[in-house]
Formats: sequence, structure tokens, C-alpha cells
Amino acid sequence: MKHYIPYLSLTVIYLLLFSCSKKQAAEMKPTPVPPEKPGTTVTYTNFAQALFQTKCARCHGVGRGAAAIWTFDGLASVSSNQNRIRQSVLVSKSMPLGGSLSAAELKSLQEWFDNKMPE
Repeated sequence: MKHYIPYLSLTVIYLLLFSCSKKQAAEMKPTPVPPEKPGTTVTYTNFAQALFQTKCARCHGVGRGAAAIWTFDGLASVSSNQNRIRQSVLVSKSMPLGGSLSAAELKSLQEWFDNKMPE
């Protein structure tokens, strides 16, 4: 048993040194990428869903703190709150808290809303 203690200690140290941090894990999440092909329609499936999941759900997801204001729970929840979302994200740009959307994300989101939110 005493022979294994140094190896166990080295293994624990190795795992601690080479494991990813919470920040690194968060950076590994895919970011929504607006369709770049000319003539491609921005849809919920090819853009908006990923945007809401990565930028809104961490606060507005089911059981989260800001869910009392608006709860992101798929397309139906966005559709029923579209005016509030437009105002907060596109007009006043007060959301997302602690971050912002790129110009391409804002443009694609505006296009999605303007096209009556295609799935």
C-alpha cells in the first residue's frame, strides 16, 4: 500500500494541473454562427436556437434566477415574448447582461424577427 501512495499523489497532481477550468469549459461551448451563404434564410434551427441557448438560457433557463422575468424554453417561449426580447436585445441593447452580441448576431436576429421567426 505504501508503494502506491506516491503514484496516487502524482496522479492527483497531474489531473489538477491538466484539467480544464470552468472558464475554459464555458469557452468550449459552441457559439451561434449566422448563416453566411448569400440567400440563406435565418431560421430558429440554423441560428436563433443556438443564440438563445448560449446567450439567454444561463439566466433565463428553467429554474434560473431571471426565469421569473422570462423563461427560455424553446421557440414557443420566444414567440410569446418576442416584443420584450426585441426591446431588450435589439432596441435598448440591455441584454444579455454582462455581455453583448456581435454585429453579425444582432443583424441575423433582427432579420429572423423581421421574417416572422421561421423555424
